[in-house]
Amino acid sequence: MDMSRRTVRSVDPLSRPRLTVVRGDAAEVPEQSTDRADATDVLASILIDAFGDRVLFLFHRRIPGQTGDLPVIAVTSTGVHLIEPRCYPGKKVRACRDGSTFEIDGVRHTRLAEQMAEHAEALQAAVSTGPLPDAPVYTNYCFVEGELPMRPLEVDGVRVLSVRSTLRRLRSGGPLDEREVEALHRDLARRLVRS
Repeated sequence: MDMSRRTVRSVDPLSRPRLTVVRGDAAEVPEQSTDRADATDVLASILIDAFGDRVLFLFHRRIPGQTGDLPVIAVTSTGVHLIEPRCYPGKKVRACRDGSTFEIDGVRHTRLAEQMAEHAEALQAAVSTGPLPDAPVYTNYCFVEGELPMRPLEVDGVRVLSVRSTLRRLRSGGPLDEREVEALHRDLARRLVRS
């Protein structure tokens, strides 16, 4: 018997698993993969087109030391607006019976309301230590896509608006003059870091 001869193990090509490559387009991607960043980018484009430099914006900011993204902050004569863009194409957007959380196509999404409360608290704290500590802070969700009810909708005390209603809200006049708006914006831009 020759020990120098190696034993070669044969490999049966039919025993290997076959990989199937499935190609698809973006329309076949499930709704859960819709990224909030995409909704923010869509809304940012709409807002900039609608207002130019008449409203001062900050996009994708966060409080130093915290991880939460503040997607859209608008500073207007009415105060500081935190806008959380959302996108659920073709889904029915409702509030649960007690109004504490979202129901999207019948599924509860508790994290959305919790996240908004955290972001609103962080932004309120930032504004209260700035040049106009009493400036009002408003919060709302803005659904870029999704079937909202005909009646006004609130989740955990926060208004849920369409893009059109968000534009209307930002157009409202308020007590802050141009200099105060610029001071608020400049302060927030300096202290809130880019995400």
